[in-house]
Amino acid sequence: MPHSEPVNGSSTNGPRPERRGVYLLTHPRSASNLFQRMMEAQPGVQGSGYQFFNAAFPMMMSMEKGPLSSFPEAEREALYAPYQEAFEAAKAELYGAKAKGLQVFVKEHACLLASPDKLYASVYEADRNGKEPWVLCPEDAHTNPSFLPDDFLLSMQPIFQIRHPVAMFPSLVRTQKKIFADSRPSNARFVALLTLRYSRALYDWYSTHEHGMAPKVIDADDIMNNPAAVRQLCNETGLDPNAVQYEWETREEADPMKVHFLSTLNASKGIKSGLQARDLDIETEKTKWVEEFGQQDADDLAKTVYEAMPDYEYLLKRRVKGSQ
Repeated sequence: MPHSEPVNGSSTNGPRPERRGVYLLTHPRSASNLFQRMMEAQPGVQGSGYQFFNAAFPMMMSMEKGPLSSFPEAEREALYAPYQEAFEAAKAELYGAKAKGLQVFVKEHACLLASPDKLYASVYEADRNGKEPWVLCPEDAHTNPSFLPDDFLLSMQPIFQIRHPVAMFPSLVRTQKKIFADSRPSNARFVALLTLRYSRALYDWYSTHEHGMAPKVIDADDIMNNPAAVRQLCNETGLDPNAVQYEWETREEADPMKVHFLSTLNASKGIKSGLQARDLDIETEKTKWVEEFGQQDADDLAKTVYEAMPDYEYLLKRRVKGSQ
């Protein structure tokens, strides 16, 4: 795409980027697949999956090898290269939707929009070198905490989907254990991911950048149990509240990497009851984790949940509630 196109990045003091759709910024195991399913029938909207997950996944799995600064240069470059490829594909997707007269509905985990060196530095002291984090399009305006240019982020309406960490964090470890048997909360990738600091940082950045699309927050409990909150969210973000799906047919997933993450949703024909998380007690849940994961892993999980609570409560206070 030409460098002059606004979605590629430019000064945030310049013209407001053209709205290209909705950016659903989530966290692993936040019930984001459910919300995506509910929004599949939005008129004039082209749905999209993760744009950077395939770039981020090998990077996260490489974290167990040690600090990024200890990697040979060629190996570091091999971790970064897929991000540029994913960015080109993401821009092409936005332009393709525009050519068809459509808006996009893109989902991405906020934590995976943090630069690899920033994620490694959250785990390894050797990577805390004081250098500026790696970014895409470094020649463009870049005041936000992700690796993406400002104008790319500002071209879409941000929606932050959150869920109580007491449900999200053990679910992520549990699900990954089905794929990687040695998964534990102390693994480097979980140390980097079991946090909501990246969601909060992005939310705060959006809040200070007036671009005609104030960031919105919705909690998974409200997605499941509060249709009025979903309606309010739609009304405030340009989505059609009358096109929200609450029933669907069961599905099968052929991708073995996705089966475990989609099993509950694909076996359902609508929103399942009893999955709300805000009323769960951390210490009560911890006793269950001891039986499931062992004492040390339960202690580690509880620590990450308690540490994430200030960020969760901060975002929760700013969620849509359906009271308007």
